[in-house]
Order: sequence, then structure tokens, then C-alpha cells
Amino acid sequence: MVLVAVLAGSLCGHSFAAAPGDGVAAGGGSISASEQTCRACHSIDTTKVGPPFRAIAERYRGDSDAVAKLKKSMLEGSSGKWNTGAQMPPNAISAADAERFAGWILGIK
Repeated sequence: MVLVAVLAGSLCGHSFAAAPGDGVAAGGGSISASEQTCRACHSIDTTKVGPPFRAIAERYRGDSDAVAKLKKSMLEGSSGKWNTGAQMPPNAISAADAERFAGWILGIK
């Protein structure tokens, strides 16, 4: 089993740990408040309002523009990519944190 690690960095000085059992290898550290907000609609393996992080990683694996595409979706919002009828709003996250979080998602095996 892959060891659970969490993202580095924090936007607001708050630390949030990844849920035990997520099975996600990331850079270590803490998940920012904005990234924790993503978990209201996304989880590692279960479809909630949005697709699971693992499904996102699988869909974009091998796409050389994946980080840029995910970063854009986080910053500008998106809809219609997963046929769920849900619309992801723009997120209050820095461009650097969006890029780092996109890399984290893509690293999920």
C-alpha cells in the first residue's frame, strides 16, 4: 500500500491532513484551506459532486498539458467534462498552489 502523504504549503496558515487511507503519495506537509475545500466535492476514490481525484489522474495521465488544464479548471472553474451536470466554480487559490495541487492529483496512482 502506498504511504499516505499530504501536500506542502498553506494559504491561510491552517493545516489539514489528508484522510487516512487515501493512498496518495504527495510531497509531504499540509493541505491548504483552499485544497481542503476541494474535498467537499471530490474524494480520492468515490464520486461525490465531482469526479474522484484518482479518476482525474487516470484521465489526464500521459497528457503533456495536464497540469495546465487542471490548473485552469481550478482557477477559472469548469463544467461539462464529466457528464455529471455539476459545475466547478472558480477557486480562491493562488496559481502556484493550483499548479502544485494539479501535480499532486496527477501523482495519484
